Amino acid sequence: MQVLLTTALLAVLGAVLLISALGAADFAAQNAPATDCVTDTPTCGAYLVEMNERTRPVGELLGWLPLLAPAMIGAFWGAPLLAREFEHGTHQLTWTQSVTRRRWLATKIVGLGATVTLGGLALGGIVEPWLAAFDVPPYNVDRFDLRWFRLVGIVPAAWWLSAFVLGMATGALFRRTMPAMAVTLAVCALAFFGLLRAPSFYATPERAVQAKVMDDPTPNDSLYVSGYWIDRSGVKFTSQERALALAGPCGTDETTKKYAKCSFSHGYRQVTEFHPTNRFWQFQWTEAGILLIPALTLGGVAVRRTLRPRI
Repeated sequence: MQVLLTTALLAVLGAVLLISALGAADFAAQNAPATDCVTDTPTCGAYLVEMNERTRPVGELLGWLPLLAPAMIGAFWGAPLLAREFEHGTHQLTWTQSVTRRRWLATKIVGLGATVTLGGLALGGIVEPWLAAFDVPPYNVDRFDLRWFRLVGIVPAAWWLSAFVLGMATGALFRRTMPAMAVTLAVCALAFFGLLRAPSFYATPERAVQAKVMDDPTPNDSLYVSGYWIDRSGVKFTSQERALALAGPCGTDETTKKYAKCSFSHGYRQVTEFHPTNRFWQFQWTEAGILLIPALTLGGVAVRRTLRPRI
């Protein structure tokens, strides 16, 4: 039942994304500005607004999936797998037949684990073409954005598989379905919010130092980490501290180019820390490892405990 329901939900989501992507591709083909939109023209502005409006409703739906999907997989796929057998006492019959306990466990865990992994990869596989349909210049889709990072690539599969193993482990340890489901949901929520902004710390960020008025020096699609100001000696300043120091010579209107030129002329430099787009797959594998290593370790302990007969 869980497999059929998950497959049906993925199929419905795929149909929704297909309709949305076809509409976006048709709109982009007919209305994408011919200019590079370096200057903010009305045509470029209208195009960007329309593309934002097209991504917003589906994006809000997708935004819940990185939390809800693993939580549901862990609670409804993983937790009942062993807890239900122990709770109902059916393991005493199931594991004394011709099929050994080890083989029963291996078949269940490997079979369902592979299915869960394929489901996570399928989610990434249907979200990626949807994003690609909107990624038509001058509109830019940043896959490093936290809205999309856990919906593409291998990260959805890692979240789904780790949640499934977590649910199976809690079921084996608690031997009651409802407590196992509750603990699984709680741990999934803690893991999600704990790792929500963790990609910024997966590697040492690169720095871009701006010493004159110019466009944003950070590359497109990069992951922003932090920004601050430094003086000639390299001492860090926040924007508020710099504004206070320059209130006399430069005024208080920080939105003008004149103010920016004045800031740079007084020796201040703007520093932006970021991760370039070529680290996307490195960060994908990093998060997969953070999720899977502890989950599989806990799963191994739970399986070992299950295989050991209780005296």
